[in-house]
Amino acid sequence: MPSLIYSFAQLEAFTAVAEHGSLAKAALKLGKDRTTLRDLIDFLEDGLGYALFLREGRSLHLTPEGEQLQRQAHLLMRQVKAFEAFAKDVPKSAAQEISLVYDPFTPRALLQALIATMAQRDTRLSLINASREEAERLLANDQADLGICQARHRSVGDTMEWRALGAIEMDFYAAKTLFPGAEQPLSLLDLSLTPQVIMHPDSDEPVARRLQISGHTIFTNELEMLRALLEQGCGWGFLPTHMYAERWKNVNTLRTEVGSQGISQTMVTIWKPGNDRRVLIDETLALLPGLWREIGEMKSRC
Repeated sequence: MPSLIYSFAQLEAFTAVAEHGSLAKAALKLGKDRTTLRDLIDFLEDGLGYALFLREGRSLHLTPEGEQLQRQAHLLMRQVKAFEAFAKDVPKSAAQEISLVYDPFTPRALLQALIATMAQRDTRLSLINASREEAERLLANDQADLGICQARHRSVGDTMEWRALGAIEMDFYAAKTLFPGAEQPLSLLDLSLTPQVIMHPDSDEPVARRLQISGHTIFTNELEMLRALLEQGCGWGFLPTHMYAERWKNVNTLRTEVGSQGISQTMVTIWKPGNDRRVLIDETLALLPGLWREIGEMKSRC
């Protein structure tokens, strides 16, 4: 049996006439003239080799074969409509998706504000927690579009572009039981002899040089694990104040001989030049400073 050749227009005409029972009403719904619809149905019947309608005056009634075909045609038309809707949204969906890789010290309030803003804009936002080294690799391999990292105070050459975002304040934290009997302010020697919980791997040397004091370290880049380690007295931490570690169970702010005034880390945004999503990257870059200011104002009111 030769393959049946039919068109979407023929199926559309068939289902419309079957639904309304007349060429005139179907033509009005589809915005076509009756002659066109009649020709489309005639061509479909010729291809099938059997009649689909019984004509009684101006009314059309389905034949038994037409009734059977109508159910399948109706399902097929629904699939076609779904395909049309999906096809129309492909350019929009491809453009409205962005992946962000962020440093463990990135304020969670900033990320949550960005998630909320992107949701309002119907933009899909993927988030990856990673070190600066991992972030640059992901950006270089087009596995991420934008990064929020600690500044390394070195040239990034032509491989990346960057922009300053803001500074995070830092302080020292530990469980009340970690330094029993030790007089405060603690010396750097006291800190260097006690395990330090860090959120950046030793391989990230530029960050390690700024943040690591102790020769004994415990690594985690997950915030809840960091909290558990400090609460259990496994080590002390040199952490951003926006984590509010002093609110954790049995954890206090430490007074040290270096103090905490003026201790901060600069955060920057980085991205790869020539990214296909440059328009969306630029929009996100424009959003971030305002969100950063908002969370800063919220923190100052706490």
